[in-house]
Amino acid sequence: MAKLRLFANLRESAGTESVEIDADTVDGVIGQAKERFGARFSAGVEAARVWVNGEQADGSTAVKADDEIALIPPVSGGAATMSQIAMPPWFLSVALLISLLAVAWADPKWFVFIAVGATLAWIWDVSETAAATLDAFVVYPALIGAAAGASASYAWGLEGFAGGMALGFMVAVAWPVFDRHHREFRTTAATALVTLLATAASSGLVLLRLIGSHAVVGFVLVTTFALVGAYLAGSYGATLQSVDANVGALLGALAGGLVAGLAIAELDVAAGLLGGVAAAAGVIGGRAFGSMLRTGSIVHTENAPGHLTLYDGAVLASPLVWMAVWFFG
Repeated sequence: MAKLRLFANLRESAGTESVEIDADTVDGVIGQAKERFGARFSAGVEAARVWVNGEQADGSTAVKADDEIALIPPVSGGAATMSQIAMPPWFLSVALLISLLAVAWADPKWFVFIAVGATLAWIWDVSETAAATLDAFVVYPALIGAAAGASASYAWGLEGFAGGMALGFMVAVAWPVFDRHHREFRTTAATALVTLLATAASSGLVLLRLIGSHAVVGFVLVTTFALVGAYLAGSYGATLQSVDANVGALLGALAGGLVAGLAIAELDVAAGLLGGVAAAAGVIGGRAFGSMLRTGSIVHTENAPGHLTLYDGAVLASPLVWMAVWFFG
């Protein structure tokens, strides 16, 4: 019999994380699961994505004995389809950005704490959704790298950043030596990638704060504009000369950079615009990396599953914006 694995709200509504079902196709497996788990489960399945043995599939995909089918809703959490979710899918990501802004003027030690917490939350969210691809990374090296990188950056600045990146990478590649269950090359590669991204993200945020509160405000401003631009272009771009989400992110980030350069006394317009370009590159690249980790493929036209999908762009944007402000701010 095939094994059906459930994630997020589907796991909650079914009351189990996996079940074995005898059927010939994905539709057959899902149909039997709907009958077994009821209306609440069925409502969540309507918008779920399907993987068979780590490859994206559809309802007509044939299923054999010992195959593994994974179901993940587009947005984790809640027990309804997208139209029924009370909390918007961007809510938690925006809350993390607001928390960074809220402590921008506080003692840097508090900012380090919030920056690390935000990054750890993102790591855990990605690990939860990435499990469906069967290329799930090991979460612990990324957690260690993010905490060590931020702490070292706070203590020693640029040298600490370099040391934190080196430490995180060494932990990631050495982990399979001690963990015989995660010795596959693809798992090790994914673990190293997430560890480097997480370490750079938390360290970049801390280095921005060490430059000054204005650098954090500038980062939040240009990143928010980029994310809003990507969202608007993805939602309405078809009616506006076919502007896609990537172009929207660039235009939004440039607008945010212009506003930052004009509104923040410590920045000039050139530095603000350069920060906007860096934020756009981070948002575009972060969305690509995030969707690859979460789904096993790069998705540009829609959001990947997860609570903190929107924060994928901010993760890569933070070190890039820091470099832009550091060089030209």
